[in-house]
Amino acid sequence: MTIAWIIIVGILLYIIYVIKLALDLDKYKDNLLRGLAGVDAIIIKKNAVILDILGYAKEFMDKDQHLVNDAYAIRYELNKLKPRIDNADKRYEVQKKYDKQVELIVQAVNRYKDLKTNAGLQAQLRQLAILEEAQNEKLLYYNDAVDRMNWYINTFPSSIIAQINEVKPPPPRYDR
Repeated sequence: MTIAWIIIVGILLYIIYVIKLALDLDKYKDNLLRGLAGVDAIIIKKNAVILDILGYAKEFMDKDQHLVNDAYAIRYELNKLKPRIDNADKRYEVQKKYDKQVELIVQAVNRYKDLKTNAGLQAQLRQLAILEEAQNEKLLYYNDAVDRMNWYINTFPSSIIAQINEVKPPPPRYDR
């Protein structure tokens, strides 16, 4: 009889534990969506600043015009992708290419006297650095939520959690 009570209590504790996991998973899904929205909002602001920088670069950079043209081509590709959670991995992949291209342009800016002393461009470069820092901060929360959701999905029987809570794999981490 004692063994039966222990088994019943164990099963009840397990059910309570799985329900708690499902509620935690809901919290992480909310954090994931908030993190994704925060990262996207910063990327939109950052891309507006980058557009200004590209305008300055296009005007003054004669020898490195191919860098600017490549950045505009990547931007065109990026604009074709609508911001949705199901294409986040593709958007972030293209965004990384765009960020790398802009890094090359920012490095090339230092070779041009007109651009080094241009107050408008220097202000935009400072704004870009601030937005990069904010984006990295948001990415910490986003990547943490992705990691926790992956841990829950991989650690616990997904069929049990799926019965309580609709579980879909999260989008990939956005590592810089």
